[in-house]
Amino acid sequence: MVDTSTSHGVSGFLTRRHSTGDGNAQNNLVLPSYPPTTPEHDCRHFNAPEGTYTLGHSIFVNSMQPLYSVGTTATLVSIKYKEAISNNLQRYEPQPGARSFRRMFGNGHTPSTSNTDSDEEHVFRTPSLSSSSSSHKNNIGTPLSHSIPEEQIAIPQSDTLTPPHNAVSPGSASPTPTSTLSFLARNHTIGRHPRKPKTSITKTNSSFVQRIITNDQLAKILMARTSEDTNLFYNCGTSFVWVDAAGHPKEPLSRIVFAGACPTSHDVNVLTRGADHLDIIIGFTSGDIVWFDPLCNKYGRINKGGVMNSSPITMIKWLQGYENLFMAAFQDGTMMLFDKEKEDEVFHPGDGHRPTLSKPPIHYDEKHMFKISKPSPKISSKCNPVSHWKLSNQSITAFAFSPDCQHVAIVGHDGLLRIVNFLHETIHDIYEAYYGALFCVAWSPDGRYVLTGGQDDLVTIWAFREQRIIARCQGHHSWVTGVAFDPWRCDEKVYRFASVGEDAKLILWDFSVNALHRPKTKPGSRNRGTSVSSVNAPPPSSILATMQDRRPTVHPVQSKTEVAFLQPTMVKTIHGDPCVGVYFREDVVVTTDKRGRVSTWQRPSPTPTTSVSSSS
Repeated sequence: MVDTSTSHGVSGFLTRRHSTGDGNAQNNLVLPSYPPTTPEHDCRHFNAPEGTYTLGHSIFVNSMQPLYSVGTTATLVSIKYKEAISNNLQRYEPQPGARSFRRMFGNGHTPSTSNTDSDEEHVFRTPSLSSSSSSHKNNIGTPLSHSIPEEQIAIPQSDTLTPPHNAVSPGSASPTPTSTLSFLARNHTIGRHPRKPKTSITKTNSSFVQRIITNDQLAKILMARTSEDTNLFYNCGTSFVWVDAAGHPKEPLSRIVFAGACPTSHDVNVLTRGADHLDIIIGFTSGDIVWFDPLCNKYGRINKGGVMNSSPITMIKWLQGYENLFMAAFQDGTMMLFDKEKEDEVFHPGDGHRPTLSKPPIHYDEKHMFKISKPSPKISSKCNPVSHWKLSNQSITAFAFSPDCQHVAIVGHDGLLRIVNFLHETIHDIYEAYYGALFCVAWSPDGRYVLTGGQDDLVTIWAFREQRIIARCQGHHSWVTGVAFDPWRCDEKVYRFASVGEDAKLILWDFSVNALHRPKTKPGSRNRGTSVSSVNAPPPSSILATMQDRRPTVHPVQSKTEVAFLQPTMVKTIHGDPCVGVYFREDVVVTTDKRGRVSTWQRPSPTPTTSVSSSS
């Protein structure tokens, strides 16, 4: 049954309101006005080659005023229950991914002997971590490859703690003692119970939290769950909302209203998730970070009051495969690595400990800066940050980890895509956008390609290993705000991805070498880029083997006559307001916009022909 109704408030099903803080009027934010929604917009389906996608839910609370400049982001996470939840909602059990995590620290570390759960993971913001018991199939019934094996994702190699063979040569040495990776190896939490937030959000006297509104049936709902459930979290204005996506998404399980700042980004830790425990990090316009567990309504604050960085947070993500580490990007052009179990401490970049790296820091151009700062060893053992990167004097808008969790792709208002080996804290490549700022970035499930979108109204495809631009995708008529690969419709020959933009359009693309329209170019006109330390870039056969030992390669903008272009597979205006994000799951596609609406689109059902051929 299609549910497309709109929720116009939080009365009725939300009966328990807990006022917190001092309630001073000056703490309440006055959000700027926003343009009206396109009148009479009503999109309930769109057609793609594989069938019709239909609108399942349109989640929208009219009483929540949005922060229009930020819009709404969403995270959908599923938990599979082996059995009914017991009354003890505070117990801790090993979570999915623990087995792989033990492999990472297999030498010299003895983890806990408690039983582990090998349930598969379902998170649409990180499709490389998602899997399921079945796959969508193409017209001839062949399953599409949608993810790489668990052993190859999100977890550094187990024996040597060095990046895999596609990053450095097999004979390369382990990371230096000052590298991020060695810090992680010395300070992992496997084999002990990780800390949980301690402060009750319903009883706190902090002026940062105005109130929390909870469903009066929340305890009963949680106790009744015995099979897989899907939790949806999203932000809108000063609110952070939790709903049951599979059950009654119009009836929030809880909603936190903040007084001191607006949530801008959040992420759920899939490694530590469980029937009684969820680790969520939320970034704010004030630079504050809230570590929140909705199942026990407790929280903790990191970078409280912007003590380490008061610039607004633009994106925040857990490090895949780690229980306590996460990275945040800030509007002032910095990125910081935090540990949720460490304390706050005033931090001034450059005044603390600067590690002696194998290569000197880069000072060739302010536009291409990369400055690393760390607290002194005495402070770093107890206090944040773990590491501080200064990448630009303009805002970092988005970042994404590669499927093997060795590299991070970073984009910003300076129009640059940076590929950074975050384990060694070195930049590999710097690419320039065709025009203006970049707003979004995503990796393909196999780690071969990177997508970006921004003010040039284009989606650009970059080849990571070949270190070059592959194609520009033309179809949007305004800024591109979100890109994502569909792992369930990618195979060895064709990659499906989607983009959304401020034109309120969703565009589906099917990328293959044969689908590219190649412009006429003069022989030898392709520019692979220029190394900072040398005019001649290394030969292709040695690029991957020498990545760690070279300065970054800067790739200048190539003209339209030099780059192939890709045409859309499907174009549809799906929202009445500018779109913000697009996310894929096996069963649905999720889109969000600046007004605060979250839409879930049901995938087309497999055709009878597909089912027959798949069973033969």
